[in-house]
Amino acid sequence: MDMYTVAEVSKKLRVRKSFVYELIYTKRLRALKLSERRIRIPSSALEDFIRNFSEEEKGKL
Repeated sequence: MDMYTVAEVSKKLRVRKSFVYELIYTKRLRALKLSERRIRIPSSALEDFIRNFSEEEKGKL
């Protein structure tokens, strides 16, 4: 299983790191908190987020 940092996820999604943190804290994006300052996002969690976001957008059309 691949794991990504917040910075890596922000680059993949082309958003700011603060937005990725917001997604994590609002539980829209699953993440593992390894320590106070270390957060990792499993590749499966990122794929789930993208899939769910795409489905939400389709529902709005």
